[in-house]
Amino acid sequence: MLPRNLTEYRPAASLTWDDLNSSLPTIVALAQLCGNRLASGEKAASDLTTLPLESLAILFASRQTGSISLRADRNSVDPGERYLAICVELLEGHRLEFRFANNPERTIRFVDAFRELCRAGLVMHQLNNEFSLTAAGFGLAKNIDEAEVIELLDLGRRS
Repeated sequence: MLPRNLTEYRPAASLTWDDLNSSLPTIVALAQLCGNRLASGEKAASDLTTLPLESLAILFASRQTGSISLRADRNSVDPGERYLAICVELLEGHRLEFRFANNPERTIRFVDAFRELCRAGLVMHQLNNEFSLTAAGFGLAKNIDEAEVIELLDLGRRS
């Protein structure tokens, strides 16, 4: 659960090791970015050309369920597997995970691309590590040509 007293005025005052083990500061920052955009009343981005290709892949992959989460495997032996990664819930209980153990830079590019979606007003925070597309996010996702992102989608780990 996200702590109530973790605010921009006292961002680390109440953090525990368990919070750090669950990537809480990063998830809170992304949730606040989403909330700030929604609260501003500013219209969500509508131009796909301003977004990185990884952002488009996340949008396209989540176009049906709208469900995106951030996950890390703190028990993995491989450092690249412990990185926070973007996971998109697919239909019928399947998941597409953008985590690349042998290429941590690529994993981080997807996390940064997700941040761009938050900043653009295309994603909103739901619960804990779970986010969803906004109405604008769903709308834009429908306009993405699969051929444009298929190589990135094929790199993701399906489960």
